[in-house]
Amino acid sequence: MSITSSGSSNSVEMALNPEDQQEFQNLPTLLTQWKKIQEEKNKLQQQKKLIAQQIREHNTRCEAMEKMIMGTMKKHSIGALDLKSSNARALYKKRAVRAPMGKKDLQKCLTEHLKSEDAAKKLIQFLKEKREVTVKEALVYEKNDA
Repeated sequence: MSITSSGSSNSVEMALNPEDQQEFQNLPTLLTQWKKIQEEKNKLQQQKKLIAQQIREHNTRCEAMEKMIMGTMKKHSIGALDLKSSNARALYKKRAVRAPMGKKDLQKCLTEHLKSEDAAKKLIQFLKEKREVTVKEALVYEKNDA
């Protein structure tokens, strides 16, 4: 087998060794397989986008339902509901979480506190006490292993 390379006016032929001949014989098959894989990959990416969109929609609907359920549970002081059909429980949990301390918050606290030179221990204690505490509420699905 030989390859013909044509330029503007000259034609050059090269003789290929057996390894190169085999590579060129395999090239169309490899290209066909590669193209097929690329097309399958594109189809999978489209499916992935659709699934991600469905997950976002489910998350939105789930959040709305959780707010309604937690509102009812909170209003009637219900801590847990047994779900007999699925042998599980819906728990209303509440926890306090400290707010993150950003640069602006830190600067404000330091300015407020450092009217005079105090010990580092007092400063650290002051910052711990000034951190905002927020209450996080969540609805938890708990499956019984009975």
